[in-house]
Amino acid sequence: MSDIDAALADRLPAPVLAVAVAIGLAALAFIVGNGAAALLAIALDSAGIDITPRRAVVLSVVTLQLVAFSAVSLGYLRYRDRTLADIGVEVPSLEGWISLGAGYVGMVVVWLVGAIGTFIIGNRLGIERQQQGIIEIAQQDPLIFLLIGVLSLFIVGPAEELLFRGVIQTRLRETFGPVGGVGIATTLFAFAHITGFLPGSIGGALLSVSVLLLVGLVLGLVYEFTDNLVVVAAIHGLYNLTQATFGYLGVRFSDPEAAAVTLRTVAAIVGV
Repeated sequence: MSDIDAALADRLPAPVLAVAVAIGLAALAFIVGNGAAALLAIALDSAGIDITPRRAVVLSVVTLQLVAFSAVSLGYLRYRDRTLADIGVEVPSLEGWISLGAGYVGMVVVWLVGAIGTFIIGNRLGIERQQQGIIEIAQQDPLIFLLIGVLSLFIVGPAEELLFRGVIQTRLRETFGPVGGVGIATTLFAFAHITGFLPGSIGGALLSVSVLLLVGLVLGLVYEFTDNLVVVAAIHGLYNLTQATFGYLGVRFSDPEAAAVTLRTVAAIVGV
């Protein structure tokens, strides 16, 4: 334990410190990533480079997930004198590959149940799930969904799992055990995306976030079962790729109402 850890441990109860560290890491990653994206966008605009919607998507993913999430995660691991192997970055065993397939199918099932459930609840309460700006952009350029899918497979999934499961869930598990670690990390993962559904009604945003709670729970449980970050990163990436593909097909080939429903669902799951 470092001198800083020891000092904080003397001042704060262990549960408070663990939650504070988890929230702080997530907040720092988002602040650094969004700040870097804004500065880079200003620099590109000053250089006369037009930031098209496709470029904006790439810019956001690279600065937020690839750079900020990875930097914060690796920096914290270095601070704690941990390695990537300590959080399960290794080639999956046969059991791991089986868990990958089962986890992916499980996430799809959970998504369907969650999407239908929130649709019914929203109708009964007169609350409409929030629509994100990416939907309007994708309706004009559906290929953006395929771009998001590919980026999710290779960047978003691995980077978000590195931060929320590999670093945050592992840290929370040290204090709260597996159940508390999964529960708190999953809640933080879901609510970290709520700003993407605002401005708008809080009720609609919460309905959208509730679906992320369900799919995040699957990721947390699979990570606890396999102790392999590669497995959950692959599940996350493949799942987002699947949702993005459905979004593309919905826009290109379905009727407007079906496309709108598909897009809302994809936006809620991908969290872009």
